[in-house]
Amino acid sequence: MKKSLINYFVILLSAFLFTCCGNNSNIADLVLKNGYIYTVDGLNTIAEAVAVKNGKIIFVGKDTDVEKYIGKLTEVIDLKKKLVLPGFIDSHCHPAYGAAHQLYDVMLNRLKSVKEYQKAIKDFADTHPNDKFIKGRGWVNTLFGKTGPDKKIIDEVVRDIPVLISDDGGHAKWVNSKTLELAGITKDTKDPEGGVIERDPKTGEPTGTLRENASDLVNHLFPDYTVEQLEEAILYYQQMAASFGITTSHDASVDVDGNDFNAYRNLDEQNKLSMHFCASLYVDPEKDLDQVKPIIRNREKVKGKLFRINSAKIFIDGVVEGSTAYLKEPYKHLSESYGEYLWKTDKLNEICSELDKNKFQIHVHSIGDAATSVILDAFEYAASKNGKRDSRNSITHLQLVDQKDIKRFKELGVVALPQPYWFSKDDYYYKIQLPYLGQKRADEEYPMKSFFDAGVVVASGSDYAVTIPCNPLNAIQSGITRSKLDINDPDEVLWPEERVTLEQMIKSFTINGAYANFLEKETGSIEVGKSADMIVLDKNLFDIPVNEISKAKVLHTIFGGREVYRVKTNTF
Repeated sequence: MKKSLINYFVILLSAFLFTCCGNNSNIADLVLKNGYIYTVDGLNTIAEAVAVKNGKIIFVGKDTDVEKYIGKLTEVIDLKKKLVLPGFIDSHCHPAYGAAHQLYDVMLNRLKSVKEYQKAIKDFADTHPNDKFIKGRGWVNTLFGKTGPDKKIIDEVVRDIPVLISDDGGHAKWVNSKTLELAGITKDTKDPEGGVIERDPKTGEPTGTLRENASDLVNHLFPDYTVEQLEEAILYYQQMAASFGITTSHDASVDVDGNDFNAYRNLDEQNKLSMHFCASLYVDPEKDLDQVKPIIRNREKVKGKLFRINSAKIFIDGVVEGSTAYLKEPYKHLSESYGEYLWKTDKLNEICSELDKNKFQIHVHSIGDAATSVILDAFEYAASKNGKRDSRNSITHLQLVDQKDIKRFKELGVVALPQPYWFSKDDYYYKIQLPYLGQKRADEEYPMKSFFDAGVVVASGSDYAVTIPCNPLNAIQSGITRSKLDINDPDEVLWPEERVTLEQMIKSFTINGAYANFLEKETGSIEVGKSADMIVLDKNLFDIPVNEISKAKVLHTIFGGREVYRVKTNTF
């Protein structure tokens, strides 16, 4: 009898706990309602409300149906019909070093003359009188001749300490005479493989411009940022990214065992990251297959909370403005030059095969059409050797592409990663590309619609800090209009046939970006079970003129159900 009573009370208690827990399990921590929620699910469903619990989405649907998820402690936000999108994903950028340049270096971005460059360098030197060296970034080739900026320009303002300033694309360095002296670079120094020491055509003396691998001759003179500096830079970037609605970024070139690698890992282990960071470990074309071992070791060191590594970065060529992009037809201004191919084909095939065998995704910089062809060949070689798998290798930039190669992306499962921010006849790059490429090639740059039409997964990136600001809304507008943000002139459209739709642009910055980073089961769309990574905009992009998209503002950024950014004046 006693045993029966005990069993009876146990059953009653279990039923009570089940009822309580069952009810509590439906109560959300956060509810967004009365909105225009563009989910980017398979059907592009429009919802009114979302419920979030423990950082995950537990409901997407109508306002009337979300009420049962609201309890006394639920935070409820009335969206007042505002547009909600999944958090943006920047699939190719350089958060750590890009932000470090902004925080610690002289920045020449947006300056428009050599005199402005000189003044910026001098002002930086004057405000940092105890520095033993100066680093910087942001000069553009269009302000100089074929041999690039001259050392004497810097010498006039900084002569006694070494100076090194990267161009805006990071593929060329501008140095002063002190740097050349300390590095021992003279007119007798030979160009390194895959690099160019620009020289005075009359004297043969180095001008002070070093392209591609020639930068390695001076890099050792300039200490890397410390781990602590890079941690500060990542946190700075993270805050900036949240203001643009970015909740996932792919750092496209992290050094093996480098300070940037350790900075990300430290912040992740200390729970200081408030967005997803994926990364590609740099593969050096001058090293052999043994470099794959430390790449594997670094991957194993990462615990995989918010910082993840499953990718390796390969540079195939340089850039058009430096005459180092690898082309199928020679440059117009250099009739015998096809640019710089940074690898030997056999070595490229073997390194891709070895990375693929070890289940690495391969993330590739390719500007020229010839560069894209050779890396597709290498992917095909790796698949034939190891067997086809869901590798999701990706090729970024894609400035010039042979149309015959686009279908190979689909066949090989390769993701296309363009930078729509650059889709315009701008005053810098387009201006220099005309004489370098000729009219036809200059007017047929950066395909995007062709990739969508071929069924290729297209994910967008900014290449920050090449692109400042890295606001995806700017890129969404440019991808649709293919012209400068402030111009509405049909004659200024770059390759109008390659314009895409708003839906495609949003997809490239959300679910396609998630797919490109093997995160599509976790984020990239507003669906039950996924991380609550969402943004609220002040304007409905579907209701405004296309040329106003870049003027829209992110009011609220939510990552994992937690607010990481809110406009101060925002009361919804």
